[in-house]
Order: sequence, then structure tokens, then C-alpha cells
Amino acid sequence: MTARPVPVILTERLKLRAHEASDFRVLATHWSHPDTIRFIGGTARSEQDVWSRNVLRNRGLWEVLGYGYWLVEERRTGAFVGEVGFADFHRETEPTFWGVPECGWVISPERFGKGYASEAVKAAHDWLDEVSGEEKCCCIIDHDNAASIRIAEKMGYVQQGTVHFNGEDVMYFERAKGGLTA
Repeated sequence: MTARPVPVILTERLKLRAHEASDFRVLATHWSHPDTIRFIGGTARSEQDVWSRNVLRNRGLWEVLGYGYWLVEERRTGAFVGEVGFADFHRETEPTFWGVPECGWVISPERFGKGYASEAVKAAHDWLDEVSGEEKCCCIIDHDNAASIRIAEKMGYVQQGTVHFNGEDVMYFERAKGGLTA
């Protein structure tokens, strides 16, 4: 894919948009919440990490890869919901999945149980299927993260095994283009 501006995606209840410098405070709070990080390493991000990983990197993905992460907010209120998108982080996994768009989603604990994750993840996949030539994408999920496993399965992901990442085995899923089942 080639570089592209971050598209704005509107769903019934959500707006997916580019990260902005003004999002820093809400992201710093989000990435220090124990329920946010429970299945993603378990360590709160420093403000420096939030700035470089969530604000700058998420914008830069679009320039380098032509896809990336969106900040998700409620359309009606503008309230922060979470982040969703695709990346190729060149993770140090065994086996590797470099070159395959990896989907990720992290919803604010205050928004759990409202169906926002499914709505945002579906919108992101609809976009990828429509604009990219990618034939598949993938995701990795902690074995204990039942909610994310359910979302992945609804989106058409199929577990292909596990990968070794950060000293642990995590579930590895793949989804063929157009693989939505819900």
C-alpha cells in the first residue's frame, strides 16, 4: 500500500479518526488503567511511551504502510472509546508474521460491554477489505482474553496456532479478505 491520509470512518455510534496531539492526556490515562493493560503486557505505559507509541507511531503508520490505527470516539458525545487498526510492528515472534497487517483493538474500560469493540473492529475490516490489496490479516490474543477471542471469531478470524511473543505463547489468528461472519 502507499501512503495515504488517515480516513475518517463513521459508524452508527462511532467515529474512527486520526490521532492528534490533543489526545495525549486521555491516552495517557487509558494506558495506565489496569483493565486496559491486563492482557497487553500488564505494565502501564509511561507518558513518553504513550506519546511515541500511541500518538506519533499511530500517525506514522499511515505514512509508511498506508494503513494504521484510528482513535475511536462516540459520535454523539465525542467521548474517548479506544483505539483500533492495523500495523506491521515487525514483532519478534516465533514464528514471524512480518508483512501481514496485524489488527489490534483496545477499548476503554469505561466502555466495556457496549458492543463498541465489535462495531469499531468491523468498520476497520470493512475499510481494509475495500481499499487494500491485502489478502489476509492477523491478530494475536492472550489465551485468557475471552472477549477479544469472541470479537476475532465474529470478524472471521480462525486460530492458526500460537506464536511465542515476549516470553509467552499467545494465540495467533488469521482472517481472509472479506472474512466477516457477523
